[in-house]
Amino acid sequence: MVRPLILGLGSSLSLFIASAHADLDLTPKLSHYELDGVEFKQLAFSDGSKVVTYAPPRGWDYSGSATRLSLRPPGKSQAEATIKKVALSQPASFDEGTVKKLVQEAIASVPPGSTDIQLVSQEKNPLMIERKETFLVALSYNFYGAACNRSILFLNRGTEQIQFQLTCRRADFRELQAAFLDSQHSWQNL
Repeated sequence: MVRPLILGLGSSLSLFIASAHADLDLTPKLSHYELDGVEFKQLAFSDGSKVVTYAPPRGWDYSGSATRLSLRPPGKSQAEATIKKVALSQPASFDEGTVKKLVQEAIASVPPGSTDIQLVSQEKNPLMIERKETFLVALSYNFYGAACNRSILFLNRGTEQIQFQLTCRRADFRELQAAFLDSQHSWQNL
């Protein structure tokens, strides 16, 4: 008689613990930290009971909501970076089938009316974020006469996928891509 009660409590406790886990909330809160006497700014996000931090490229403006963070570099009116989360039905890896699907999703993400869409590159693990694997897709296309590039870096995090996307004029891409990718090393507790 005691045994069913313990099993029942164990099941309820497991359900409570699973439902208590909150997903990453990308609503940014500015925070500061000091290192060797120099003050730095970073963005803080809630993820259940822990705090996740990220330092965007210096000087970039930011705004966000629970599912999406937008970043804009100074002086580049036709450039935007976004970090968004997407729910996955189950944890995933970057196997051959998933990679093909992600490349097709990236191609389908270019604005309607785009022409000359080309896959520039695809690379598994161009960088690791918090010891998590990544997959990077880079595209070029023309949008109403403007030569554009887009990159999307995918990171799987349990049943969430984080997508780091940069879209800008082709002439600005190399500089902005380097700054955006470099900033991804600053994630803590992701």
